[in-house]
Amino acid sequence: MTRRAALVIATVAYLALVGWATFGTVSWHRIGWQAEYGVLTPSIWFEPTTWSIGSPVEWALNVAMFVPIGLLFAMLVGARRWLLALLSAAALSVAIEIAQIPIDDRISDPRDLAANSAGAAIGVAIAATGWLVGAIVRGLARPSAMVAGVSTGAGSARAASSASGSDSASRQLSRAA
Repeated sequence: MTRRAALVIATVAYLALVGWATFGTVSWHRIGWQAEYGVLTPSIWFEPTTWSIGSPVEWALNVAMFVPIGLLFAMLVGARRWLLALLSAAALSVAIEIAQIPIDDRISDPRDLAANSAGAAIGVAIAATGWLVGAIVRGLARPSAMVAGVSTGAGSARAASSASGSDSASRQLSRAA
């Protein structure tokens, strides 16, 4: 199995777990208050109680749930498209919150969007840290290989090619003379 295939399988499996956690019926869920249209109600975003009530544990769990999503999405799209990973995770959070609006025992809440997006940003930052460390390690390994006389990279391949080309050219000149 390739690295990419394993990453896709891990992402799909984790998204299934998130789907179960965000849409499944739970008996322990605290009943709360939700605006008629949930996160789609503009006034709820500016309501002071929206941001002051709620459990810090719930906030932390929402952040923690989206850290792997940010990490997995970033690993899927690569270092150059890290912003796509972050925006995709935020879009997933929006989709979840909108889908929760009609579900009786779920609450569509702006705090969840903020917590989920923060978790995704942490996940993308973890991936970026890994990319940076990998680049540093590769950069440190490269000079030591050159000192040892091992040629790496395209530049040394070109040098070898031009050297063999000049050798063959000098041989042809010798034969002609």
